Amino acid sequence: MSNELITHVLSFAASRKARVLFVGDSSLSYDAIIRIPNYSSDNEEGKFIIKVKGDAEKVSRDVIIDLIVLSKVSNSTPIIVGIKYGDEEMIDGVAYKVHGVYAVGVRTFKRILDNDSIKFVKDKGIIKASVKGQLLRKLRENRGMSLGDLAKMLGVTRRTIYEYERGSIEASERTARMLVNLFDEDLLNNVDLRPSDNDVLNDVKTREEMVDDNIRELLPSFKLYSLLKAHTKVAAHSTDESYLVEDKRRLSNEVVNVAKVLGVGLALIESDKRDVEFLESRN
Repeated sequence: MSNELITHVLSFAASRKARVLFVGDSSLSYDAIIRIPNYSSDNEEGKFIIKVKGDAEKVSRDVIIDLIVLSKVSNSTPIIVGIKYGDEEMIDGVAYKVHGVYAVGVRTFKRILDNDSIKFVKDKGIIKASVKGQLLRKLRENRGMSLGDLAKMLGVTRRTIYEYERGSIEASERTARMLVNLFDEDLLNNVDLRPSDNDVLNDVKTREEMVDDNIRELLPSFKLYSLLKAHTKVAAHSTDESYLVEDKRRLSNEVVNVAKVLGVGLALIESDKRDVEFLESRN
């Protein structure tokens, strides 16, 4: 199943003329790294770190935190691509929240690579969408509808409509689709697929605390994060620079390629000489 999934992932990436690094080691936290040129309307590239898993719910917490750390230092988006989430087949157009990152089915992943927006999230068993509150209020008032009028049409409370318009709560899938149909307007925000800092703050903090003191002394101006199932054991990040940290004597082509496709540099450590050599990324 995983081989078939990976084949789909690589095929979709190739169709977008993406730069792809296929890892080929399922024990690592990522199976592919993808960079798509001219991904957005302002010609920015799209960069994704992909883990493939038949049942997305079974991706371990350690793997997910590795993905989050790598996405943080490389300004990329981590995504799990699967077929199922637990006992259910993943629904097209829905992103499933898994310990702070998102998992999607194969067709939804293709949408993401095609830069199509995703509107729905399934979290804790419920599918919801974020409503464009100011636009909803404008459209409602333009039609001369009160909060109560709209609430009655949707089968919710007046207070619920008020909270939608404030942007303080999300709408159920049913209500969100009714709003779109009622006003014939895209009233739903796109899902931001980047990890939310609030969801993973404690885990990322733990990864900072795991870094060896000797490495801290060599890289005092960087935020350092431990990696558990990646090609390197430490990632370094500052306001302007990001690096994968590696012992110079153990540097491999795999590490070099990962850094290149992620668009980060390499910080090569010689512990016995108390020295660090910085190699900038060659994109």
